[in-house]
Formats: sequence, structure tokens, C-alpha cells
Amino acid sequence: MPAERALSSRRAVYFSEDLFSMSAFLDRLKKKQVIPGNPEDAKQEKVQAQAAAQPAPLESGLSAEQLKVDIYKASDAIIIYAQIGGARVDTYDVLVEGDNDVVTITGQRIRPAGEHLQAFSTEGKEKILEECPWGKFYRQIILPAEVDPTKTEAVMADGVLMVRLPLREIKTAGIRIHVNRV
Repeated sequence: MPAERALSSRRAVYFSEDLFSMSAFLDRLKKKQVIPGNPEDAKQEKVQAQAAAQPAPLESGLSAEQLKVDIYKASDAIIIYAQIGGARVDTYDVLVEGDNDVVTITGQRIRPAGEHLQAFSTEGKEKILEECPWGKFYRQIILPAEVDPTKTEAVMADGVLMVRLPLREIKTAGIRIHVNRV
């Protein structure tokens, strides 16, 4: 009996090593695009890679601040929150692009001016602290699922943009047909 258990456990070890090496081999083939991978794997890789991505240059060639966002996925929608204090509704755009799975937010924060604010020149003055992010901002977000752009809602309140992107309904592959007995 002990010899049979030892043999059985060795077979299990060899079997698990074979599965591990086969899985690693298939992963290498997918990375080299020798065999097709799962489309969801590619989507997840893009979603994970966007955290380290730098903002794309704007058309004018100037760089832009990467807008910071919070993204949540509910059962029926994806919700994006972005702090864009200093931007008016007419100074930014929200676009749904690609296969309805990419959201791009671009805009500009303009330093306010007016009678209530003192207008002064910065020439010859020492800058003590400047933390407010004035100027252009940009963020492109790859979503983990397709959304329905026709039902998308966006609201701005107290310097926070909230975009609600309803998930696209999954269509069934076919229709069940009832068969009548004759």
C-alpha cells in the first residue's frame, strides 16, 4: 500500500508539472500570436496597462495633465468620477470611442479672472506655491466592457464630473423555438 501511494503521488506531481508547463507553453504561443487568445484576455491586458500609460499629446503638440479618475463597475453600468474643478461645462468634452469601450475626456482649466479676483502680473514676483493644475487635461480610459453610448449620462456638480455609462445588453446567440407535436 505505501508503495502504491508513493507511485500515485509521483504521478500527481508529474501530472501537475505537465499541466503547468503546457499552460506556460500556451501562454507563450498566445503572446507570439501563433494561436489566438481569448478576446477578454486582450481586453484585460489593455485595462491593466492603462494605469501606467502617459497622456497622449494633444493636437497642438502641447502635453496635458493626465486627469485623475475613479472608476466603478455596477451590475448595469460603469461609473466614472473625475475632479475637474476650474473647468466649465463648455471647456471639456467626453467622447465614447472605439467599439464603445473607450472613453476620452479632454478639456482645459482656465484660471478665473474678474472684478472679485485681483488681476496682477507675475513678472518680478516670487512664486511661493503653485499647486492648482491650470491648463489642458486629458484622459483616455479603456473600459472592461462595451457600453451603450446612446444611454450615457454625464453631470457636473461642485467640480466633479460623473459619467454613467450603461453596459450594452448582451444579445443571445440564438432564439429558442418551441416545437409542436403533430
